[in-house]
Amino acid sequence: MSGSAGQNGAGRSRSAQDCARGRNGNGSTRPANGASRGAKNGPSGRMRPTEANLRSPSRRESKKRRKLTRAAIRRRRIIRRLTAFALLLCVIAAGVYLTVTMLFKISSIQVQTADGTQVAEVGGYASEQILQALGVHTEENIFSFDPGQKSKELEKAFPMLEFIHVERQYPGTVVVQVTEARPTYAMQVEGGWLTLSASLKILSKDAAQPAGLATLYGGEPVSTTPGEQLDFAAAPAASSAAASESADSAASSETEAETDQRLESLNTLMSALDSYGMLGDATRIEFADTEEMAFLYQDRISVLLGTLNELDYKLKLAQYVLLNQDGKGCAATDTGLLDLSHLSASSTRKFRFAQGEPTLPSGYLVPEVSTPEETPVENPDAAEADPPADAELSAETSAAPEAAPAAGAETPPTEEAANQETTNQG
Repeated sequence: MSGSAGQNGAGRSRSAQDCARGRNGNGSTRPANGASRGAKNGPSGRMRPTEANLRSPSRRESKKRRKLTRAAIRRRRIIRRLTAFALLLCVIAAGVYLTVTMLFKISSIQVQTADGTQVAEVGGYASEQILQALGVHTEENIFSFDPGQKSKELEKAFPMLEFIHVERQYPGTVVVQVTEARPTYAMQVEGGWLTLSASLKILSKDAAQPAGLATLYGGEPVSTTPGEQLDFAAAPAASSAAASESADSAASSETEAETDQRLESLNTLMSALDSYGMLGDATRIEFADTEEMAFLYQDRISVLLGTLNELDYKLKLAQYVLLNQDGKGCAATDTGLLDLSHLSASSTRKFRFAQGEPTLPSGYLVPEVSTPEETPVENPDAAEADPPADAELSAETSAAPEAAPAAGAETPPTEEAANQETTNQG
């Protein structure tokens, strides 16, 4: 029995091995299946793709991915990024469009002074007149106009307003800030006189000279239209038939530079005089020649500055002499000429003060103050008759006070004041 059991076990192990060889395709137990598989796979042993496998999207996509190169992948990424950026721009543009068209509508338009006070009239102009010239209405979009351009247009349209500033106050308010112009200077031009503001804006043009204003002398301006800023035309350069075009262009450029320097010199001088407290007492400023700048102080003393070199040093000396702060300068009744044109902080030259009539580079003469005329006598017969004794006495007593100033005017100045020559080393 033991022998038969051993034989049975050996038989079972052999059959198991044979089955394993059959499943792996290595044995010869299933020749029919192996033959059919070989026939399907072909001579190479691979399976042929069926029509279903060829039409599969996943298979086609995998083939396309294998064929893509790195450059193609990079191009695809760039296209995707550009597409996303374009979509972002479209979203932003749509938001801006909606903001401009539907939001920020103007609900209020106001005219205010520089301190924020809302006014109904300023500079002789009604607020409705200013708003009408502004050309902006409620319910319009607050971004539909240019505030800077509107400010310039209003300044030309309303010459009696010194400064006009149009600004937006979000979300829906437009404010027109105005400053009233005040007549400060007068300037004689061809055909009349210009009235100028402190910022040299032309306020008006009249045939007669405005009373009580300081005068400017600098040449014929470009425009005399009220509302314009003071500016000067370039003087025509002298040219001959033999002059070349290049020489003419060079002369023209030099003239233009001189014109710009002239207006700039005036602003520089006025700013410096203001800082030294003498601008209000300067009754005339001459700047036609930037090499001979000068001003007239209280219609009494002409101050010659020459160029604007060492301007602070010159004006400091002029302040010392004119304001007479320590009693060593000019008296309140002195008249004459103060020449500072050749001074500099590094030189030892003396400034000169000569008593007499004030003299300016333009030859301007200070007009004499007109005395009131005597009242004519209504009855000529009574004037020819001899007055009574008490009338003669009253006439003598009334004429006595008038003789005192005349006698004082005839008194010559002292020798020291007439020959005054002061030195100042800084």
